[in-house]
Amino acid sequence: MLKPQITPQTRIGEFLENYPELEEMLINLAPAFQKLRNPVLRRTIGRVATLQQVAVVGDIPLATIINSLRNAAGQNQITEIMNATNNLNEKPLWFDTAKISEILDAREMLESGQHPLAEVIKRTTEMQPGRIFELITPFTPMPLIEKVKANGFTAYVLTVSDSEIHTYFCKA
Repeated sequence: MLKPQITPQTRIGEFLENYPELEEMLINLAPAFQKLRNPVLRRTIGRVATLQQVAVVGDIPLATIINSLRNAAGQNQITEIMNATNNLNEKPLWFDTAKISEILDAREMLESGQHPLAEVIKRTTEMQPGRIFELITPFTPMPLIEKVKANGFTAYVLTVSDSEIHTYFCKA
């Protein structure tokens, strides 16, 4: 059976299902994804996160991840891959802790297999412009960040520790 081509849009779950032998390589390329060893987080992350998002979260060039995995899978490498430079880790001018009006610590939710996306969308939709929503997670929630940004928000990600990431959203 022919396995699917590895692309930046390949979801982690699909990748691990089709290329289980490359799991260690992926984790070694992006150490932030050690959390994939946790079965609950693996199901949560695997359904929504793409290899492109892994590159952003792991702060690794997208071409490095895709070409390394393709090479190991016996696929042709891509010579040009556009990197998503979101600058999520650069402190924006709008960031001011005094403007934080909502906080959601989603670590317990994620640990129990729940996804905080619906709650984050609900809370951010009700926010006044200029106010900031703070989300606390054990990893950078790239799919969630992209969904909230699509609703007219900007984002800032602050890494407190390997298991505590604060993502701030502000209506643009």
